[in-house]
Formats: sequence, C-alpha cells, structure tokens
Amino acid sequence: MDQDTCLCTSLRQAAHAATELYDRALAPSGLKITMFRVLRRLALAGEPTISELAHILGLDRSSLGRNLKVLERGGFVRFTEGEDERSKLVRLTPKGRAALDKALPLWGLAQAALRTTLGRDGDAVYSILAKVGAENTA
Repeated sequence: MDQDTCLCTSLRQAAHAATELYDRALAPSGLKITMFRVLRRLALAGEPTISELAHILGLDRSSLGRNLKVLERGGFVRFTEGEDERSKLVRLTPKGRAALDKALPLWGLAQAALRTTLGRDGDAVYSILAKVGAENTA
C-alpha cells in the first residue's frame, strides 16, 4: 500500500462488499444486515429503552431511531411505555422473532463464507478493526 491509498476509502469499500454478502445471504428472511443487527441485539437485551439499545449497539439515538422506524413499519418491533412518559421500551414482535429465527442460520452461512475468504488473515482483520473501533471511541 502506498502513501496515496486512502485507508478510509478502503475500509468503506470492504464494508460495502461485506454488507452486500450478508444482505444476499439474509434475503430469504426478509432482513438486511442492518435490520438483523438490531433485532439480534434486541432479542438478547429483552425490552431495553431506546437509549439502552443505542448503547448496546454503539449507535447514537438518532441513527437507531431511523433503524427502529423501518423495523416498526415492517412489524418487526413495537414500542411500549417505559417508566416515565419520556422513555419508550423496544420489544421484538412475533414477526420479528420469526424473521430473526429464519435469519440466524443464514447469517451463520455468511459468517462462514467471509471467514473462509479471510482465511488465516481473519484474526489480523479482527484485531485491526478493533483498533479502529477503539480509536473512534477514545
């Protein structure tokens, strides 16, 4: 890699390619990887507030809010009142649970395909991505 190669551009291109791989794999479930990510974490968290779920996902509330609106329109999640009128809880619907259950093995196949593509470099990729992520939160 030379000095003129933009690391950000390279990371974005790789992220785009990975997103396409996962989206194709998840297509039979009706989910995209962005939706799957939220539903998977929501299923593990139970009924978090929007702020709690944003923290779990490492997203700001406005980005998560846009994702949740898409999921709500699709019938995958619904909102209930929290402890006070300002907080809302996010709940996985039966349709959301069914889509997630269908998507999980498809996601596993995409994971395996990408791990195969990365081969022995996979651990180095994870390490590099962790460094980039940690730098972003510092």
